[in-house]
Amino acid sequence: MSYRNYRFKSYYPRYSGHERARRHIREAEEFTRELGGSDKDVKRYFFSLSSEQLRGIFEEYGKRYGWKARQYAEETIDKWRSGRVQMSGMVAKRLFSLLPPRMPLREKYKLTEKLWRHVGPSSRKVLKVGLDAQIEDVVGVVRRHIEQVVTHYTVPETLEKRFEWLSAGDVQVKQELLNYLRQKEKELVVGGVREQLPVMFKHLHMDEGGYTHRMAQILTVGKHELELLLERGRSGVRLENPAPVITTPRARSTQSEVGFDLGWLWWIAGIGVVLFFLIA
Repeated sequence: MSYRNYRFKSYYPRYSGHERARRHIREAEEFTRELGGSDKDVKRYFFSLSSEQLRGIFEEYGKRYGWKARQYAEETIDKWRSGRVQMSGMVAKRLFSLLPPRMPLREKYKLTEKLWRHVGPSSRKVLKVGLDAQIEDVVGVVRRHIEQVVTHYTVPETLEKRFEWLSAGDVQVKQELLNYLRQKEKELVVGGVREQLPVMFKHLHMDEGGYTHRMAQILTVGKHELELLLERGRSGVRLENPAPVITTPRARSTQSEVGFDLGWLWWIAGIGVVLFFLIA
């Protein structure tokens, strides 16, 4: 009888501890979903706050959840920051719910941009341009294309969750976040066109011998790919879908063996550029 009691008593605490660990994991996963993805960037922001900013958060935390909860948070913040102690999902959810009302709008923008780059809209187009076209006409076509893409884009659940958390119920803030991301997307793509198109025009105009008949440049901005194609003999500006690429087994094998890459990445804003010439 005593032996059975001994086994039962030794087993129960281990079982309870296992259940607590599982509960903390579930809370952390639930909290991550509520933030709309990874909570690492949110924790990074939280741990970067000054002592004065943290003091205000801990004061509110103590009012809501009691003095002991505040004391534990204040005593453990350095261990959380260093990674020696993992913050539970429940504590993170409670603490981080206090952040949005105190967070500057620019910080909210930062916490949505990274997620937007992963789940935001994508497009792939070819822009055929004649030498008689004006740069502003080309930019106008590109701007209208991106506006249409981002305006008709359906915000996925993960991004919607991030908006809800950051706006803390404020509909105006939520709309400002979405408008900011849309505008940012347009500026990056249009900026890439403005940066590269004059160089392409200049090159073809300087080719007095007419040896270069057309010139192509692919801009990759976030999840948008836009091929600029300048051609002699073409007039105006036309936006088209790219032609389907047909790759034979032999071509795939050759490419794999050689490992040759025609592309090179540049521009600190994250624009990848591939420049090549097709000479007749």
